[in-house]
Amino acid sequence: MRLLIGGSSSKFFHLKDFADELENLGIECKLVHDTDFADGYPSRKLSTWLKRNNKFENLINDFKPDIIFVDRQRHFGLEALKYNIPLFVYLRGNYWEEMKMAKKTLYSSPPKKLAINKWDDIGSQVFQGSKIILPICKHLE
Repeated sequence: MRLLIGGSSSKFFHLKDFADELENLGIECKLVHDTDFADGYPSRKLSTWLKRNNKFENLINDFKPDIIFVDRQRHFGLEALKYNIPLFVYLRGNYWEEMKMAKKTLYSSPPKKLAINKWDDIGSQVFQGSKIILPICKHLE
């Protein structure tokens, strides 16, 4: 079995430990920074908003994963859904309450509202398209 793991740089060391343990169980893993292969609006990198990114497609074609695992609901997960490869989403905390709070506080100005609404839309698509959501919380009970 081949598992492609796309993760954020701030959680990479945890994901590395996770991948190492899975490798010990005979699962071949490839761990990548998600934004190196899939990014777009509302990223701060304006250059990623409009151009087509072949990096993700090349990653899929080269590694040929059986499963894709993401640690957040962003563009990497959206790209994964295009390939009909089972997507597993790692869920920390109560995503929906965090989004609601962010909309009321940090992201209440008009430009930031656009960004948070887009992130929420991406998150909804990733959750809807995922095969499994793996929570480390009790918010899905």
